[in-house]
Amino acid sequence: MSLTPSLSRAARALLDFEIADLVKRSGVPKVIIAEFEKGGRIPQRQDLAAMRLAFEEAGIQFLDDDGNGPGLRLRRGARQSGLRPEELTAENDD
Repeated sequence: MSLTPSLSRAARALLDFEIADLVKRSGVPKVIIAEFEKGGRIPQRQDLAAMRLAFEEAGIQFLDDDGNGPGLRLRRGARQSGLRPEELTAENDD
């Protein structure tokens, strides 16, 4: 399954990643990611592969099209970058 603009946006949202986080983890320039996610130009194959690998290493599991369209989910045990609701306190809730 290839990475699509909507899957890239969904993966970033699930991981609570800004584009800058994906740039840092994938090495793909910000302008390429931003244009891709807006539906603009298609990145080169190696850039798409680097983005996908960065997502997978952060805990995203891509799901093949089962007739309802492709998808993704956070792997069991993978941790999002933020805090869980039960971990919020007055000190860390900004």
